[in-house]
Amino acid sequence: MEVVEKHRSNCTECGQCLEVCSRYNDLGLLDRLYGYLEGRAEIDSDSLLRCLTCGLCKDACPERLGIKMLISPARQKWVSENGLTDRQTMVDPEAENNLFRKIAELDETPEYKEGSGSVVYFPGCAGTYINKIMAKAAIELLEKAAVDYTVLSGVEYCCGAVSAGAGDPGPIHRNGPRNIEEIRKRKAKILITACPGCFKAFKDIYPRIFGELHFQVLHVSQYLELLIREGKLTPETTLKHRVFYHDPCHLTRGMGVYREARSVLEHIQGTELANETPENSACCGFGGGVRVNYPSESLAVASDRYRAAEKLGCDTIITNCGGCMQNLIEAGKDEKIMVFDLTEYLSLACGIEIKREDSRMVEFVNKAYSLCISSYGRPEDL
Repeated sequence: MEVVEKHRSNCTECGQCLEVCSRYNDLGLLDRLYGYLEGRAEIDSDSLLRCLTCGLCKDACPERLGIKMLISPARQKWVSENGLTDRQTMVDPEAENNLFRKIAELDETPEYKEGSGSVVYFPGCAGTYINKIMAKAAIELLEKAAVDYTVLSGVEYCCGAVSAGAGDPGPIHRNGPRNIEEIRKRKAKILITACPGCFKAFKDIYPRIFGELHFQVLHVSQYLELLIREGKLTPETTLKHRVFYHDPCHLTRGMGVYREARSVLEHIQGTELANETPENSACCGFGGGVRVNYPSESLAVASDRYRAAEKLGCDTIITNCGGCMQNLIEAGKDEKIMVFDLTEYLSLACGIEIKREDSRMVEFVNKAYSLCISSYGRPEDL
């Protein structure tokens, strides 16, 4: 297998990938993955499922290899041989146990402006059903900036990126063409996404599979910075906080986007940014299916982000991803450090305050997990 040959021939087994990894500590994992991908040996599911797919290993590797490049094809092979489990189908928009449909049954789903618009805002499944504060804040900012926008929300428009990461590329191939057609039909020149996974799907995966999209794809952090530079949004309220910006893995390491969010924060009066670069950034523990497979361990990883912020003397963490937001809120219920999504924090700086219901969100999402996944074990600290 080509990926195995590339990894095996270039890897020096220096162990630097494991030094930054919070999930693995055994270089023997590489041989297990080689053997499994080449069809020479079986592999235990724990070796596949513990990976956060955060990309820290690739950044640390002198050869830019890492472990993730083996985990991803191994997960796809595992699915092809063993079929999908309910932990993988729970993000498939057509599955009976879809997490977001279940949450929609438990809680009210906001309705947003539809129709045509030069800008389409894509909140993704997380922003539509779980971290609704992200979508609500973004809509308020688009209104304030007088943007000609429309919203494409709902599980029926799921981008498919999370399913693909779990080893099931089916939803991307089913939903991709329909999503692209709908955005074009709305006469959009720009698509803005809230979720880093959605951003990668539209910006990277879709063009490779389906060809040129004929509209620009921006992450919401990029678009907000653009609105500020053009003078369409002006943060007027002073927010006196020392801020730790938590870099979402799939946005920063995955897509190379990290400067724009920091630029937005630098435009807010009174806000002091403690980490001006992504150096030493780390995962929140949510990604790669770890949150549902190892819930307590996932939240323990998120708790490390509070310690990192605390060491820098910060009283606030800002993030830019629904999964990061969920995990940080859930892990930080006893923490003094506040957590905000970037859009929410900017909306506060623009004089807009939106009611938050963190405990309600955590309760609903865990209830939905237990209804969608067999033998789901709620985190020990809940």
